[in-house]
Amino acid sequence: MAHVTSGVRSFVKPLLFKLLGEKGYFWFQVYGKLRDIRYRLVEEDEMALLPFFIGDRDEVLDLGANYAYYSERMSHLCRTGKVYAFEPIPFTYRVCKKIIGLKKLHNVELYQLGVGNSNEKLTFEVPLADFGAISAGQSHIAGRNNDRPGKERLHNFDAHQLVEAEIVRVDDFLPNLSRLSFVKLDIEGAEYMALEGMKKTLDRFHPVILIEVVPFFLEGFGIPEAKLVALIEDMGYLFFLYDPASKKLNKANPPLLERNYILIHRSKAAEFENIIENAE
Repeated sequence: MAHVTSGVRSFVKPLLFKLLGEKGYFWFQVYGKLRDIRYRLVEEDEMALLPFFIGDRDEVLDLGANYAYYSERMSHLCRTGKVYAFEPIPFTYRVCKKIIGLKKLHNVELYQLGVGNSNEKLTFEVPLADFGAISAGQSHIAGRNNDRPGKERLHNFDAHQLVEAEIVRVDDFLPNLSRLSFVKLDIEGAEYMALEGMKKTLDRFHPVILIEVVPFFLEGFGIPEAKLVALIEDMGYLFFLYDPASKKLNKANPPLLERNYILIHRSKAAEFENIIENAE
């Protein structure tokens, strides 16, 4: 999802990593990400819709929490509810946990876990930048085939660090949810497996889902885009794209682009007709 790039950061990051090592770089990341959150430098268009989907007492899921960009925003919307955030990569998890602590986001529960269609320990590939630091937003379950046309644009890394992390099925790990209204899902091509592991939860609550779809990543796991579409449609969900100009959702039809999609269950579409273009 969103990230910040600048000439200054491109120069400073390698220098600090070399001078301070991982411990010093950790604090650089913490305060850099706090600044990003404060000034909304990691803003995604779809964030404008969160107040429509999340109420004060609701529960929400942040699957692929990264550096707490979404968790922080959602925590202020469900003030008496709960954010359940999942981030499996150790370094990213530690930065995320520190941010949540410094921001005093007491309604955010962060787990050093990934999500999928099984409960097991898996190996993750964590891409390394040229200067040695990890590229957190591109971490993924090992075994994804990245050596295909499109790699130069979507996953142009020469080195990776391997780490082990637990993954869980949401259905098994959070069986006692009571007011789930929203799910953010961004896990670098493993979205299909995550949806399989939360079918019961989705069928029970029909929450709105914000999902990042990158066909290149899906296909790296041997999952054609059509298979993801079929799973989502079989669960009763409709695809929408957000138009920031009109501030409306527009119905989207396959084939899917490299985009964030808003998934709304058919049974809930009428609740959001004020933000759906030409809602019937």
